[in-house]
Amino acid sequence: MTKATAMRVKRFSPWAGLGVLVVLLFIGALGLLELQLERMLEDYDEHAQDDIELIGFLVHDALQQQDYDRIDSLLKEWGKRRMHTHGIRLTTANGFVLGEFRRQEPARDALYLSKKIPYSYKGLATLELIKDRRTVHAGLERLRLELILGALVIGLVLWRLVTLSMWQREKAEALRVQTEKLDRANARLQDVADEIYHMRSYLKNILDSMPSILVGVNDMGCVTQWNVSAEKATNMTADEAMGRHFVDLFPWAKSLAGGLLEAMRTGRPVHAERMVTREDDELRYSDVMIYPLVASGTHGVVVRVDDITERVQIEQMMVQTEKMMTVGGLAAGMAHEINNPLSGVLQSCQNILRRLSPELEANQAVARSLDLDLRRMGRFLEERGILGFLAAIRDAAERASRIVADMLSFSRRGTREFEPVSAVDMLEGVVRLASSDYDLKKKYDFKRIDIVREYDQNLGPVPCDHTEIEQVLLNLIKNAAQAMFGYGAQRPARIVLRTAKVDGFARIEVEDNGPGMEEKTLQRVFEPFFTTKPPGVGTGLGLSVSYFIVAEQHKGTFSVNSTPGQGTCFVIRLPLNIIP
Repeated sequence: MTKATAMRVKRFSPWAGLGVLVVLLFIGALGLLELQLERMLEDYDEHAQDDIELIGFLVHDALQQQDYDRIDSLLKEWGKRRMHTHGIRLTTANGFVLGEFRRQEPARDALYLSKKIPYSYKGLATLELIKDRRTVHAGLERLRLELILGALVIGLVLWRLVTLSMWQREKAEALRVQTEKLDRANARLQDVADEIYHMRSYLKNILDSMPSILVGVNDMGCVTQWNVSAEKATNMTADEAMGRHFVDLFPWAKSLAGGLLEAMRTGRPVHAERMVTREDDELRYSDVMIYPLVASGTHGVVVRVDDITERVQIEQMMVQTEKMMTVGGLAAGMAHEINNPLSGVLQSCQNILRRLSPELEANQAVARSLDLDLRRMGRFLEERGILGFLAAIRDAAERASRIVADMLSFSRRGTREFEPVSAVDMLEGVVRLASSDYDLKKKYDFKRIDIVREYDQNLGPVPCDHTEIEQVLLNLIKNAAQAMFGYGAQRPARIVLRTAKVDGFARIEVEDNGPGMEEKTLQRVFEPFFTTKPPGVGTGLGLSVSYFIVAEQHKGTFSVNSTPGQGTCFVIRLPLNIIP
């Protein structure tokens, strides 16, 4: 036996076994059919016995009532409806037929059943039932025929499968060899693809982890790359941005169109510094770098956008701080210089009033030597209002002296040491200091504001750094004044100052009846650099610094309540149990 013949025999043996198995299954199926026939005939006989019992019950009832017409119709109706019933008859003991039904065609496999039915008038009646079991035989013969035809079909199919299998196996062997080669090649390609995928994921993670906005743009100005920072800045996913024009996604970048072309044309980076945009009524600053890119022969650029708003704001804050330090130094120096002539004015005013007094002995002596009536001269001075002028000069000088003293106290560098201070004194000092503030551009005059004082007399000294708390209170009062006069003066401007002692805290409130704040502004009012004032008017640091002073340095709380159109109330709570 050759190797090829042995291979064919080896391949044919499974099919031969399958054929033998099919033949055995066919023989077993025929045996099962014969068993099924016997079981079905037994079931059929049992059902027939049930039928004659049921008919007997119905006929017995009619016999008792002597309703013979009903018996005849009952038997005929039963025979018509029961297709397996070949004949049915009820005969009395003397041979009289009370009812009968019989089919014309002969029975193929008849089953005869009879039953005696007693009745009172005639004795015993005989019920005969003939059932035809042809349907049972017909069904099994049809099933036997189908089984034989199925076995023939299966045999033909098996033979065809054997021939096809032998041919397909030869081809499958050749395909297997080719497939193994392709699998090895695919494995190498998959390894390369996995490496490329991991490298792309790694590079994408690098781009997405950068805080800068990175956007790839082709030579048509359309987006080809979009990192996570760009998604956050525009609320647009990479799938939505791909293919769209760069300027459409960043309208503020229209001025960069020339820079994109220049970078692609020259191959050198283009830098745009401090581009200004407006977002939610807030100025934002950005640095933009445009890098030329050549990939697979396609020209394009990579645009990097860095948000430098905080850096610019810090720079502006530092400049403003330097200005304020300079102005503070000048103010302190001017206060010292002004204090000297004010002292001279007050002293001279006091001396003038003293030397005009008729009660002073030295004045009386000089008046007698000059033959002058001091009392008549006093009436003259009073009638002409000269004494009132001198008193006004003295009051104005004293008021100016208090303002200078408050400015000097406010400009002194804090000692960072807590000491008991009266909250009322701090508020009154801040009010006096704010009263001297008259806007040179006539935007507001603090003297036109009604100050309502609601002080709790039971609130004792408050341990705090009075210079820093005065700074917070002055900032709140000046903000309230500016807000009310910027509101358009729809009602008389009013600031309410309150103090109270609540749960171991000193509560200080500064309330105004200005325009109030919306919920969006309330959520950001203590953020650094956030301001609702026009550019150049505010830095957005006053309330954030005040919050730091109250919450961090004094371990208190600083909150705000506001209703648009009704006003704003800032609440400061300072602990009274701090050991100075």
